[in-house]
Amino acid sequence: MQKSWYRPFIPHAIAIGVFLLVAVVYCKPIFEHKTLSPDDTAGWKAMAQNSFQYKEIHGRFPLWTENLFCGMPAYQIAMDTPAFSPQYLIYNILTLGLPAPANFFLLACICFYLLALALRVNPYVGMFTALAYAYSTYNPSILVVGHSTKMEAIAIMPAFLASLLWLYEKKYWLGTATLALFTSLFIAANHPQIVYYGLITAAFMTLAYLIRWVRQKDYRHIALVIALGAAAGLIGIASNAVVILTTMDYAKASLRNGSDLATAGGNITKTGLSQDYALSYSMYKTEAFTLFVPKIYGGGNFDAQMTADDSKTMTALQNMPPQIGQQLQQMVRSYWGGIGGTAGPAYAGAVICLFGLMGFFLLDGKHKWWMLAAGVLAILMSWGSYFVEFNGPLLKILPGYSKFRAPSVIIVIPTLLLCMLAALSLNRLLTLTAAESDATWKQYKKGLYLMGGIFVILFLLYMSFDYTTEGDRGFQQRITSAPAEVQEFIRSFLHALRDDRQSMFLGSIFRSLAYIAIAATIGFFWLKGKLKPFLSLGLIGTLAFIDLITTDIQYLNADKYQDEEEAQTPFQPTPADQQILTDKSYYRVFDLREGRENITNSGPTPYFHHSITGYHPAKLSIYEDIIENQLYKYPNCQPVLNMLNTKYLLLPTAGGRDSVALNKAALGPVWLVRGIRYAPDARTVMDALTDLDTRDTAILFTADQSKAADATPANTDSIWLEKNDNDEMTYHATTTAPRFAVFSEVYYNRGWHAYINNNEVPIIRTDYVLRGLSIPAGSHTIRFTFHPASYYTGTTIQIIAGIFMLALLLATAFQIIRKRSF
Repeated sequence: MQKSWYRPFIPHAIAIGVFLLVAVVYCKPIFEHKTLSPDDTAGWKAMAQNSFQYKEIHGRFPLWTENLFCGMPAYQIAMDTPAFSPQYLIYNILTLGLPAPANFFLLACICFYLLALALRVNPYVGMFTALAYAYSTYNPSILVVGHSTKMEAIAIMPAFLASLLWLYEKKYWLGTATLALFTSLFIAANHPQIVYYGLITAAFMTLAYLIRWVRQKDYRHIALVIALGAAAGLIGIASNAVVILTTMDYAKASLRNGSDLATAGGNITKTGLSQDYALSYSMYKTEAFTLFVPKIYGGGNFDAQMTADDSKTMTALQNMPPQIGQQLQQMVRSYWGGIGGTAGPAYAGAVICLFGLMGFFLLDGKHKWWMLAAGVLAILMSWGSYFVEFNGPLLKILPGYSKFRAPSVIIVIPTLLLCMLAALSLNRLLTLTAAESDATWKQYKKGLYLMGGIFVILFLLYMSFDYTTEGDRGFQQRITSAPAEVQEFIRSFLHALRDDRQSMFLGSIFRSLAYIAIAATIGFFWLKGKLKPFLSLGLIGTLAFIDLITTDIQYLNADKYQDEEEAQTPFQPTPADQQILTDKSYYRVFDLREGRENITNSGPTPYFHHSITGYHPAKLSIYEDIIENQLYKYPNCQPVLNMLNTKYLLLPTAGGRDSVALNKAALGPVWLVRGIRYAPDARTVMDALTDLDTRDTAILFTADQSKAADATPANTDSIWLEKNDNDEMTYHATTTAPRFAVFSEVYYNRGWHAYINNNEVPIIRTDYVLRGLSIPAGSHTIRFTFHPASYYTGTTIQIIAGIFMLALLLATAFQIIRKRSF
């Protein structure tokens, strides 16, 4: 009897049904009118508020935003993309239109499931390992703090690798089409760092296949892979042309491209982030063991186990005077690893680690060796500043690597590889014949010995760690002048912190051991024929999921959600904010309520005001220089505050409220100077700003001297702002002689154009960070327009690439249906 056509699809339908069910149940609060609203998301809402207000009026996002850092390209915050983008339709199908964060978990499950199918493992093996990948604890931990783009890129990465595998395994139509699609989605997730790590992983896999093809002398296949891969990659990249071109263009002016200012040694950093900055947020050398044991370094920053009433830390705080205990409570932190702070551990699951490492003994060499090499490199890179002998040179060797910071992020790659190895190992056990069981048992025991060795190391670490942070040690040194009684209270508190961290580590070791012992026992009975294969697989897969989900809910649970209405208004204006908002003129605000050392932290100021500070991970380099060399020196930066049109300062008061200070010397949106000074380099210009009379004098680079007309003083001349529309600003000037005007807008030469009476004129970089124009005598209309070629060229390319992608997807669907083969 002929099989029903739908039978091969049943395992896939079951898998998708399970993925959907788990995502909906785990993220149940979002279906009850609640939402995640982490600090990073609130910070983004503050950044994007000006763009959304503009869109409400004009129906589109502006390309320039004005509410932070005196202005910057808005396409780094919120941006419209071409309506014709077939990849986004596929994305909506893959996520079934679920709200965040359920969509991310479902997407991660489906994408890893595709990778498992590309690895030719049983669909049910793929289902269980896909759940393990999607719910590895790093993922819910980053969602809690709002790293949604990172999570989206992590989710898509397995499908990107799957498309390469299909292409390498000679499924040319499927491989080419999916490579174009998932390259597009991978890039569109807009997290270049995860994409970079995904490309490193793909490079190891590609090298392994290339060696095999050369040995087989399959040069025709090599040529086809190169041609089809290049074509698919080009379509995928081009379908993100707007994001890519604008980001690449902006990067040339951002702090990630270095600074114009010479360092103390006379060097100018123009190739990327400084080494110290790029290697910040690194993992300790033993911190990768969190893949096996989640709380080796305390789990997350504020683990519930640490703040429980029966913890030694809480007991110590309760046994001291309230005024001391309340201050010390702010120092309660369970995490004490190298990153400095984290929302949760990078736990891959004890069961997954068991069968992942088992793969090095159960599998042939097709995949395990390239995975081992990639995994080892990733762990070495995660050590960052704690292995600077390796990672320092790597910043210079790997193209583009110096553009990123937080090496700890690469721990997502070992997690992915362990899940892949676990899938292959479980599939190997599932397909064993009776004749192979004895030989496989010998290899299985070797895997158990390896796990035993790892736990011996973990117990040795447990006995050797001191369980303190640099902050703990520094605090203990600073209290030497305190009264003896206070010192004793503090010592008891720090001792309790160490005891609780040590207790968490030990408990976590035994927890992982228990899961491994149960899973290993099931594997033993499986190999000995005492349990049926699919029953064994179901038990192990369920155990692996329980292991992870019970850890996940400690970091992402119902308490992390809030009502949708509350999340819609993340900030409430203070009385000081309300006072400033009564002023309807064009001005800027300097927020010092959290102290000058915190002026670039995420905050509400850009939500309500045009701010001279704010938060963005990739500020303009010249503005970062102003912050570092001027604003951090407040109050010794008055000339700079004046030229930035800083009319109001938000200041803290002793009573915990905020107050408003009026800066009467703010120079407004534009003014005419009486003289021009010239300086040969950036450092000289920056230093001159400290005591420059910015109202009367502008300082320019010597290289621009030919562009600037003489600033002839005349008291009757005037210039004013007529219209401000983000991407276009209009002024009017009336002068009796040639004058030089300074505009309190950030200089950005990658899209801004200036016109006097509709004739384009050069914009001159003035006072290090502002715009300047030479104005001829007479009455003039001056217009600035922001028209970045990167955006408009990218839009055209993206539409064309979308047409090619749609054609490729339809042609591939036709081929698959015609051949009835996947």
